Amino acid sequence: MNICNMLNFKSLCFPILVIVFIICGTACKDAKSGRYISENDTTYSPDIRSVSKKINANPTNPELYYNRSNAFYEERNFKQAVLDIDYAIKLDSVNALYFYKKGVYMLDNDTANAREAERSFRKALALDPTFFDAHINLGKLLLAKQRYKEAEENYTQANKLRPGDPMPFFYMGIIAKEMKDTAKAVALFEKTLVNDPRHYDALMQMGNYYAEKEDNKALLFFNKAIEVDEFRDEPLYAKGLFLQKKRLYKDAAALYEQVARMNPAHILCRYNLAYINGLFSNYTRAVSLLDEAIDLAPEYADAYTLRGAMKERLKNSTGAFNDYSKALQLDENQTLAKEGLKRINITISMP
Repeated sequence: MNICNMLNFKSLCFPILVIVFIICGTACKDAKSGRYISENDTTYSPDIRSVSKKINANPTNPELYYNRSNAFYEERNFKQAVLDIDYAIKLDSVNALYFYKKGVYMLDNDTANAREAERSFRKALALDPTFFDAHINLGKLLLAKQRYKEAEENYTQANKLRPGDPMPFFYMGIIAKEMKDTAKAVALFEKTLVNDPRHYDALMQMGNYYAEKEDNKALLFFNKAIEVDEFRDEPLYAKGLFLQKKRLYKDAAALYEQVARMNPAHILCRYNLAYINGLFSNYTRAVSLLDEAIDLAPEYADAYTLRGAMKERLKNSTGAFNDYSKALQLDENQTLAKEGLKRINITISMP
């Protein structure tokens, strides 16, 4: 090979080598930038490292990024979940499921982004108009924004896709309720229960409806809701409140005690228990319960008023005066506190 040929060979090889190095460098940079996570990085959970190992072996597979986004979401790491689902969408921009999942993540994020969630759900439906869950979740979002007509359109479409599914009926019932069409709402909640007799939220809606009417049918729905989910305090409290209004105080108090054990932060059950104890002259117990309620909610004016009344019964005029004054400081419309102060002032002024 003469000098000229050698020079030509080298002149050809050099740019080729440069290109190869650039390609390799770019590939390595891409692999370790953005969505690269080392399978040996113990700051991440075993689940994340396991999926990351598969991603590092096949970094252009969108399904793997989708899987890791789900793993991050389950760990409540919303930021990483969104980054991964965005990367999956970058690799496969016509997959309706990826856009749907992004919408779910955006709503459940630490800083929820309703606008981006709506855009994602709409994109999912543009790609797949038969996507039932996307209709349901977009409907929920629109319902929260009080865009009732648009929400109902999505639930109507979802109902056409799955006529026997209770969810569209239930949410259309909520729309009717918020639009003050009580008859329509009740009919839709009843349809929900026809399709799913154990639908907890529909049972509670029906129980509350009959409770407002002071109809004993409320107990049937509250009891069923308790049966469906025995670990929730909501139906127990609702049943207790209904019984209290019916003046079945001992039964109501038993339920409130159960609620207090289940949920130590439940304020209203303590207030109502205090009220019932006051009716039966258990003033010291009532004051103790109201102490707990006020510790949980220091701005709860009603609790100060009732505690003032209980202290007044215990001949603790100073304590009653302080509680009535605090109640009025928090809420100037506390009529019972005003009346209590008048009584306390008269008592104090007496020889």
